[in-house]
This record gives sequence, structure tokens and C-alpha cells, in this order.
Amino acid sequence: MRKIKIELTNGKIIPTIIMNEELIYGVTAIAIGTNNNYLNISKNCGKINNISAIHPLTNELLPIVSLDNNILEKNSIMLVPAHIQKHFALANKFDLTYKQVVAPYFRGTGEECLNPNAETKFRTSIIAVIKNKENNTFLCVDALKRNCRSFVLGGIEEGETPEEAAIREVKEETGYVDITIDRRSIFELHNHFYAAYKGINRYAILYIIFGTINSMQKEKVSDEENKKQREVWVKRENLREFLTVNNNLFVVDYLLDGDCAYDGDGIMINSEKLNGGLRSKIKNKLKMLSIDN
Repeated sequence: MRKIKIELTNGKIIPTIIMNEELIYGVTAIAIGTNNNYLNISKNCGKINNISAIHPLTNELLPIVSLDNNILEKNSIMLVPAHIQKHFALANKFDLTYKQVVAPYFRGTGEECLNPNAETKFRTSIIAVIKNKENNTFLCVDALKRNCRSFVLGGIEEGETPEEAAIREVKEETGYVDITIDRRSIFELHNHFYAAYKGINRYAILYIIFGTINSMQKEKVSDEENKKQREVWVKRENLREFLTVNNNLFVVDYLLDGDCAYDGDGIMINSEKLNGGLRSKIKNKLKMLSIDN
């Protein structure tokens, strides 16, 4: 926890608290009690109009929300909705934005342990989570020549959005063409592993796309794809038993019913000089951040 003075657009300075200072770049709003002595506001809870807070590092304008003092106690706090669950709930209530600054990080194990002699190639990819609502099953693929059972996975091609890539990959790998995209998770995942079938280390940034199959309409799948894997429709309650890919299991555990705050360890992103470090290693070692107390 760290106390920080925040400047407002009306020129006033107010003291605030950030619970986890390594998340400071993920702050998207300030919460202040209705009985505060710093602003002349009504006693009603909600967004405060015409006044914003200035982020101490990025100078972004942050909305201010007024909360009941029984919730907030005596402190004004910096809200990090993407990574603190109570703040996530406030963001839903007051229509605040989410900014991910910690990406869940998965490192290869076993035959996917990083190969120090192999080249590392970076890639942006998708996890396509396609549901059949009629029987509560999910479209998965089972690789025929390696131990890999997963949702549909694939790279994003130049000029494609993640949603477009998900539709294309589902079509290429399984033939299904009647798909509706429902949402994209607010989170990206990072996967670092040795792809033996390619002979390279892969560092992939994964976007999670959720969709629904409208009908079983199909196009023919190429012989090459048919030799790689077979499609399997898996009931929700059996996904954990079926899937072998850790980042897919993360999706099942945390994101299948909608996004929630991620409060675990991972790679820092969207955080300027903190980018690329593990949250657990930089926590409480933030002398590099020039913030006035």
C-alpha cells in the first residue's frame, strides 16, 4: 500500500491510496467518500461531473466516483478494475474502463520446455471458445500426432482482427462456418514454450474470443488439417479433464462465464518501464517510479 497525492483538474490536491503500487499504470478511476473534505459534492454516490483526477505518471484524466463512507472508510483510493475484484465490481456499476497491466504467463514444461539452442519467434494468436448452447458443449480439437487437446488455436494474420482470426481458424480446422462472435476477453495471455513440431521457441500473445455456433453447417476441411487433429465437442463439466493446455484451463477456470479481475502473478504490460518484468519480482521494489508521496 502506498499513499500518493493526486492533482485534480480544479487545481486541488487530494491524498489517495493505491493498494498495490506495481499496478499503478492500471488505475482508471479514483474513488472518494461522500463526506470528504476535498470536494464540494453531493452526498449521493456516483460519478462526479466536471472534475477529473490526473494520473501521476501518465497525466491521463481519471474519472472520480463518490462512494458511501461505510464502503470507503476514510481513504480515497485509486481503482484498478482489471486486477482487484472489488474494483472490478465498481467498474461494472459505474461504467469505468479496464486496463490490463498484468498478463497471466505460461511457460512450457516437459517436451515444451524452452530450448536454449532454438530461435524464439513472437506471434499474436487466438483461443477460440465456441459454444453449442443447445447441449452446453464446446468445440475442441485433439491433435493426432502430439499430446495437445485444446480449444481451436491459431495465429492472427496481417490485417486481421482477433475476431476475424477466430472465425477463420474455426473454419480451417473444423469446417464450421455458421459462427457468431459474442465477446473478446479484456485480458490477453502470454505463452512461452518450445514448439518441437516447428523447431522454434514461441512467445505468443493470446487473445480469447468467445462465440456461439448457430448451426452445424460445414465446409470441407483440407486433407492437411484432417491429418493434424480431429474435432471433439466436449461438455462443460468435462473440459478440465479433456484439455491439456494450461492457458486453455485458465480460460475455463476464470473467463468462461465472463471476465473477472485477475489478481495473480504474470508479465507486466502497458506499464512503460515496468513492461516485461514479473509482477512478483518487481513488487515492493519500485524505486524506478517517480511518485511524490
